[in-house]
Amino acid sequence: MTDELGTDVDARLRGIWWLPVVRGIVLLIVGFLMLAHPFDTAVALVWVFGIFAVVDGVLTLAQWFANRHEEGGIWWAVLGLVSVGFGLVAIIWAPGTAKAIFYLIAVWVLVIGILGVIAAATLYRARDIGWFWVLASGLVAFLIGLLMLVNPQETVAVVMVVFGLFAFVAGVLLVVSGFATRAFARAVGKGSAAI
Repeated sequence: MTDELGTDVDARLRGIWWLPVVRGIVLLIVGFLMLAHPFDTAVALVWVFGIFAVVDGVLTLAQWFANRHEEGGIWWAVLGLVSVGFGLVAIIWAPGTAKAIFYLIAVWVLVIGILGVIAAATLYRARDIGWFWVLASGLVAFLIGLLMLVNPQETVAVVMVVFGLFAFVAGVLLVVSGFATRAFARAVGKGSAAI
């Protein structure tokens, strides 16, 4: 029975570990671009944020699809739909001022953080091993979003740096969580007593 359970957990985790890694890599690339080569115009920032939010939302929906039978998996769908929605609003509405973009990004980061904390609580109750990483990402996003709303910025350069820092930190957390999941899957597959 234990071997069957270990094999089932191993197979499930090996099938999904790469999704947070891909999301994290996308975040790291966006964060690096924002920090290393900031854009000069608000329009460029809107397009980068909008496209990023849509891509991140689609990847999150893929993560939901992979976890759709798990308890609490619905939060991945909500998170993905929210990201796609914010991305489409940014692209279609295309606010022309840095302040409007800043608030759009700040509210998105704050909502992502709140949903992450709710998802982590749900995963914790379901005894999911990944709850800690979801909580860490959610808290980071929530705190950065709250900081952004409390201290609004009006220049494109500052908005780029703040969003770049968020993307970089969130990307690191997602990449680490993906590889931690993979390591756990390998340990379960080998029947390690260190689990």
